[in-house]
Amino acid sequence: MIKIKKVVALSVGLIMSASLFTGCSTDGLALMNVFSKSQTINSMQSQTDISVKVSGSNMSAHEQEMMSTILPMINGTKISMLTKTNQNKEKTIAKMQSDMVLQLGQMPNPINMSVWVDVDTTGKKPVLNEVIKMPQLLSSQLPKELQGKDYMVMNLADMTNAPGMPQADYNKLMSFSKEFQPKFLDFMVKYAKQFNPTTNYIKHVGSQSFLENSKKQSIDIYEIKLSDKSFKDLMHYTLNNLTENTDAMNFVKEYMTSMMSVYDLTDAQVKSSQDEMNKAFDNLTIQWPQQLASLNKALGSLDNLKILGDNGITIRYTVNADGYIINEKGNAEFVVDIPGIIKLVGNSEKASTPNNPTGRYTIGIAFNTDMTNINGDVDIVFPKVNSTNSFNYTDIMKMISTELPTK
Repeated sequence: MIKIKKVVALSVGLIMSASLFTGCSTDGLALMNVFSKSQTINSMQSQTDISVKVSGSNMSAHEQEMMSTILPMINGTKISMLTKTNQNKEKTIAKMQSDMVLQLGQMPNPINMSVWVDVDTTGKKPVLNEVIKMPQLLSSQLPKELQGKDYMVMNLADMTNAPGMPQADYNKLMSFSKEFQPKFLDFMVKYAKQFNPTTNYIKHVGSQSFLENSKKQSIDIYEIKLSDKSFKDLMHYTLNNLTENTDAMNFVKEYMTSMMSVYDLTDAQVKSSQDEMNKAFDNLTIQWPQQLASLNKALGSLDNLKILGDNGITIRYTVNADGYIINEKGNAEFVVDIPGIIKLVGNSEKASTPNNPTGRYTIGIAFNTDMTNINGDVDIVFPKVNSTNSFNYTDIMKMISTELPTK
């Protein structure tokens, strides 16, 4: 049975998340239009680099002992990803290649992994093939029969759904994704025009002109900046604004109804799911004042708990003259206040012991992505796989099933 309430929550969450990148300001709408245009990209290459740093303070003796081993493994961690994508104009045929290098703290050797994806939904049966070049660290943990093989292959035709679960019609699913995406973008444009938080978090911070290959080029730079307080203020406003917007609630219901169409359900299952959906939506609208008060109270309880560090969240988008994002760079600093979280969930009266966590941890993430060759010639070469150098994902599943004890 499809869990309709989860779909409702995901739908609302999707709109709330997207709202963070909108706003009725001129700069906010301009940046949203840039995001919308990115949906028209058919081919691209991107290079992403991410680094992570964690620090702790006020730690108990037990935490200090534990973190003395963990923190060196985390700090200095770097992730580098080179991704190539190529799809046709109708977005029915797509290929993707992503090469990842993970360098963990003190580990002497990086972990290398590559993924290739091939999608074709033009036929009666959709084709979805995925090839993964396994990292040596994972390969060594495979059953002996599979060790020494470089690639794992996942094929949609070989994948089976769990017993009793409704089977998705993947053609309908792809069609739904293609048709609903522009609807979502249209809705967000309309929604953004009335979205007017007092928090001013999106700004156009500059323009530049320069010569490149003897041609004059120009770029615009937009910045999203949030502190701990402005982030919480924005979440308060978004929650209340969303619930008072009839179009938003109708969009959620339309999304839920459309999602039902991607499953091959019996008449009884369809009726049961529709009844559950209608009931969930009625509860969402009729009981919303009480639920809203409860959610606002929950958000209010977070006001005294620090979520973002002093550096908050800063993201800069560089947009070229064609209206495409060519660079995304930023950093985010999160705080995990263990005693504050324990107090928030109501365990402050728990007896204190030397092993109780007292630490306050700051997690810093820095990232940079360069997008190049937009709508250009992006070459993706798939590895040649065979029974000698690869195995199927289902091979592992079969081995696991044979090892499980029978009732």
